[in-house]
Amino acid sequence: MNSEHEQAAFPRAPWQLRGAACVSLWKLPETALGQLAPDPGLPILKIAGNAFIATIWAQYSGGTLRYDELAVAVLVRGKGLLVPAGSVTAIWVNDAMSAEGGRRLWHIPKELARFETLASERAFTGTMMLRDQRVAALSFEAGAALPVRPRMSGFVIQPGIGGPLRTRCTVKGALCLGRAHWTIDPTGPLAALHGRQPLLSVGLRAMDAAFGV
Repeated sequence: MNSEHEQAAFPRAPWQLRGAACVSLWKLPETALGQLAPDPGLPILKIAGNAFIATIWAQYSGGTLRYDELAVAVLVRGKGLLVPAGSVTAIWVNDAMSAEGGRRLWHIPKELARFETLASERAFTGTMMLRDQRVAALSFEAGAALPVRPRMSGFVIQPGIGGPLRTRCTVKGALCLGRAHWTIDPTGPLAALHGRQPLLSVGLRAMDAAFGV
């Protein structure tokens, strides 16, 4: 049984988070995933030998915790699932409690990094640093907005001791298409994305997200 100190180290699930985000979807050959590849026990969703990656840069300004986050999720096939599923293979946050909770609750390999993130109604920009290395930078300019606030749900699937661990998450917010320019360090942990352009990018503001529901 966890000690009281361990129980107090991070909030219990579910986490309810509010803020803004930019999500980009990428396509690249499975053989090019490198260190972003998921656990071999998780089947990658592939089309013509290509895998798909979602990068999610979020600024959570309210709710259970407040922190910035950059997550990389490879789309996978979840047995019996009719909704999207992804396995988080790289993720950074600027809050120790979020990092500890992500690892302990859901086996999500959160690491600490330094962020500079600015979210507004029409734009979303950010820079992430590991020590003195700029790993990634993002500039998103919003375009056409959807007239509705769709509620979306999916699963994060992580390798676990007794088999894959599935965690359900939901998100709702004002959704808009737009153009995202990513700058990736070719020597950093996201090198597989260097020199590539995302298939599409969307922005989310007035976002309500729930994890572990």
